[in-house]
Amino acid sequence: MQPTTRSIELSAEQRAQFVEYLTEENLSALMRSTWTWDDRALRRTLSGLLVELTAIRELRVGEVEFSPGVIEAAEARALATAGEFVAEVLGPRLLIDSGNAYRDVLLPLVLATSDLAAAAERALDQVAVEVTGFVIERNESLSAILPEDRWDAKSFGRSSMGTAQVAYSAGYTISDTDYFAAAGLGAQAYSVAGSPTDDSIDVRRSTLAAAEKTGSWDPALVRTRAVPTPDGWNITGEKWYVPGASTARTLFVIARSIGGPSLYLVEHDAAGVDIKALDTLDDRRPLSHITFENTPATLIGREGAGGRIMNRTVDKTTTILAAEQMGLVDRALKDISKVPPSTQDNDSWRRYTRRLAELEVLRACGTALWYRAAKLQNGDDLDAGGVAAAMAHIGCSNALRQVALTLGSAGESIDADTANAIRQRARSTDLLLGGPALAHERMLERIGI
Repeated sequence: MQPTTRSIELSAEQRAQFVEYLTEENLSALMRSTWTWDDRALRRTLSGLLVELTAIRELRVGEVEFSPGVIEAAEARALATAGEFVAEVLGPRLLIDSGNAYRDVLLPLVLATSDLAAAAERALDQVAVEVTGFVIERNESLSAILPEDRWDAKSFGRSSMGTAQVAYSAGYTISDTDYFAAAGLGAQAYSVAGSPTDDSIDVRRSTLAAAEKTGSWDPALVRTRAVPTPDGWNITGEKWYVPGASTARTLFVIARSIGGPSLYLVEHDAAGVDIKALDTLDDRRPLSHITFENTPATLIGREGAGGRIMNRTVDKTTTILAAEQMGLVDRALKDISKVPPSTQDNDSWRRYTRRLAELEVLRACGTALWYRAAKLQNGDDLDAGGVAAAMAHIGCSNALRQVALTLGSAGESIDADTANAIRQRARSTDLLLGGPALAHERMLERIGI
């Protein structure tokens, strides 16, 4: 008996059609058709897949140009992943026509997974030739290194592009200068709250205290309390993982009143404030624990708007962190590619060149996602901006995580202190806003899944 299914090869046109078809609407509907939409493992896979597919679309039509080999490798790998995802979701329904509306449409993709995986390998071989032995220089518009004496002016402008350039520069130079607490958190929260311009409020020396001991940025988990007084408000509670708290003059604090989570301003030296430095993984970005005991505070914006402020601030902050992460990625890749490993046998050389190629593909996808998020942060569609920010955080965190894992086997091609600093910053930027698991759920929530 002849087999009824076999591996097939998709044409370029078919691949493009699948890239366009595999949207969040269609993939979530596929999961609902099999009652798997609440499977946490599949939801995590779905989240990562949607990030990859979005990166591919941006690689093809975005502002930044990438080599055909990089695009081919990213596309083939993502479609192969999609084929495996479809097979896992459909399960036995893939074997026969059981009436599922998505089987016939997606069966060719599943049958093509072997060919797609092979195509990705061939494309990676091409990319390995492109990047091996060359010092990688970047010329994208947001990848210019700004001198530190320009950071303050650029960080607090009207456009998110200036802050993105500062963040990229901070990552690339692995700077000790703490731009992030004020430019990435405090000023963003103040802006989101829609506060009037007030020169007496020093957002340039500020930070945001939002997360509590769990590290979550879920407004529902805020326990710090705010109660009205004849002169304003008093805050009682504690905040954890607060960057730049020891040097900030202004603390923006999320606390819960009867009206819900709200944003408050607290002076650094106000009564009842106790700031303790924490033993942190990244000593270049210190974190603090703050306790408030009947501390005088001023309401910023509207009472009860703290949930919206937290969510929108996270969108802006993750876009800024994505820029810093890509600066770190570019710095590491430049150093790794500059000096090949000392061992020159064929097997080790092939592993080295292949790893460089894989990292270059991750770097391209991360850059495309970061640029998309930075552009949408300046737009009027807040929902689209939130989705783009969440995707950029996942894609750029993954790229930096993979680069950091490579540094241990990079031999003499990168200074030990530099490698350690990159590893520490990779962890802190990945975990600061709740970690990968929450980042994936945040993205699906932004989409509406």
